[in-house]
Amino acid sequence: MDDHFWPAIYPGIIIGLLVGLTARNVISAVLGAVGGLLGSVAGYFLYVGIGLSDGIVSLAILIAGAVAGALIVMRIGDGLRGASNDKPS
Repeated sequence: MDDHFWPAIYPGIIIGLLVGLTARNVISAVLGAVGGLLGSVAGYFLYVGIGLSDGIVSLAILIAGAVAGALIVMRIGDGLRGASNDKPS
């Protein structure tokens, strides 16, 4: 995956989407996919930066980054939705 950026990123979109679907709404699924994409990009640059070759460790880094990114972006989205719902009329 060292020289193939996009094939390394696709699992992040899928994993992020699955994490987002656990919240059982479309907005969380979209936010999870975006977060999974961002997390897998960060994981990709992490394992390329430290010089890992293709293998189970690099895949684990991509998966962990995707899950973490999805959860963080979903949490931010929930906070923004909560803040917009708390405005007095």
